[in-house]
This record gives sequence, C-alpha cells and structure tokens, in this order.
Amino acid sequence: MFCYAKKKVFRYEAQNVAFARKYDGMNREKKFSFLILRLIKREDNVERGAMDRDGNIALKKAALRVAMVDRRRSIPEPLRVEMNREIAARLLALPELLTVRHIHIYLSHQALAEVDTVQIIEALAVMKKRLSVPLVRVGDISSAQYHPGDEVKATLAGYPEPAVYTEADESDLDLVVVPLLSFDARGYRLGYGKGMYDRFFCRLSCSGLTPFRLGVSYLQQQCEKLPVDPWDEPLDAVVHQAGIIRYT
Repeated sequence: MFCYAKKKVFRYEAQNVAFARKYDGMNREKKFSFLILRLIKREDNVERGAMDRDGNIALKKAALRVAMVDRRRSIPEPLRVEMNREIAARLLALPELLTVRHIHIYLSHQALAEVDTVQIIEALAVMKKRLSVPLVRVGDISSAQYHPGDEVKATLAGYPEPAVYTEADESDLDLVVVPLLSFDARGYRLGYGKGMYDRFFCRLSCSGLTPFRLGVSYLQQQCEKLPVDPWDEPLDAVVHQAGIIRYT
C-alpha cells in the first residue's frame, strides 16, 4: 500500500503545478505525508462511489473465493493430475525460459487443490534455473532460496515453506509464478484475500524490479471480469491446461 501511495503521490505532484508552487517550501517528508492523507481521502471517496454503483467489492470477492475453491476441488483427481502435467509442459515450453535465470515459484498447497508445482520445480532445477519460493513474514512475501528435496514445513495457515531457509537476492528476479483462484480477460487475478502478492509486486516495482508475472491455473477458473480494487496488480500472462493467455 505504501508503494502504491508513493507512486500516486509522485504522479499527483507532477501533474499539479499549482500544488507544487503553493507548497514548494515545505519539507519533502511533510509534503509527502500531506499528500498521502489527501490522496487517501480522495481514494476513499472514489471507492465509496464505486461500491455504491457496483456493490461491495469485498463481499463479491469473498463469494468468488468460496465458489472457486469448490470448483477446483470438484475436479476429479485423475483429471487434475493430467491437467497439472499439461500446465507444466506448456510452462516449460515458454520462450521466456530461454533467458530467465532466477524464478520465484510457489510451493503448491494440496489441500486447496492448487496447480501442482512439484514437477515444474524439478524440471526448472534440471534446466539450472535459480529458484526461490515465498517466505511469509508479518503478512508480506519475501524470497527464500530453494532446491528440490529441501525440507519443508507447513505454516499456521497450512502453506508449505522451507523448514530452514536463506533469503534470496531478489535484485535479479526474472519471473514470478503465482497461484490464483481465478483470472479474467484483463489479466487480473483473484487471490486468497490477504493482498500479499499485490504488495510483493508493488515492493519490487518500487525498487525498479519488473519480473514477468505468470499465473498458473485451470481453465475452469477463468471469469469474464473480476471485481478489482485500486491496489490489485495485474499479471503478464496465465498458463492453463489448454494454452497461454498473454496480457502484455
């Protein structure tokens, strides 16, 4: 949220010459704080207006999450295993893999019937790609080094992560493979509601890092148009069992 606000502040300041002249003598930090409060108030008004028109976005997302988890779990296990193989094959055939070196990829949560990343990770290791996986601390994602066979443990939320870890250098991160519950024609994804990947992408962007954002999903999870919030970060592409959809 800080990075999102920071970008909005710099854009606002650049586009509003009158403001820049009026507060030219103000300390940079005070000016930033003043603008943050001003922008938050404006965003709240915009969001309230949008909710009046479109209904409660949070409630719509919550209902979709329940529906999409149920839809994913309803896929017969043999079919899901076959679709996992097809998704892995299509991902590993992407031309981007010829040049990327460092890939951040999630460890799949079997209880939620996520697209299985085990065979993808094993294949990427054979291709000599440097791998990192999500490490969640205080609700935010960082990157931990990972090698196939490393011991993993379940977090309190049930997500697997390395039992013993070394934080990875994210400065050369080329590609991020992202889990999702649903995706739409614009490249937006529906996650689990904690905003961790949105903040992760925002943090990287604010540091000048723009890795390719790749979602993996079963085609059954596609929606025509997802409800979105101002801070939702779109993907560059989604790989599913029947192909790939590119947005950039």
